[in-house]
Amino acid sequence: MNLIGERLIILKSTDLSKRGRTGTVLLDTAKTLVLDSKGVNLRVEKIGSVIRVCHSKRVITGADILVRLEDRWGLRPV
Repeated sequence: MNLIGERLIILKSTDLSKRGRTGTVLLDTAKTLVLDSKGVNLRVEKIGSVIRVCHSKRVITGADILVRLEDRWGLRPV
């Protein structure tokens, strides 16, 4: 699942200040997502997070995506 460019809502986070925040995914690393949230880059730890993808209303946990994007796709570096 590629989340880059998707608009997300943080439903649950270990950092209380990030709960309820929305933003568009700019970067998807192994352990974090970086969102553009009203012009500010917001780094969200995947561990302990529950996220809703706005367009599909799908709810995912950080544990579901706790690897690099290319690893989720099964790609290997050359």
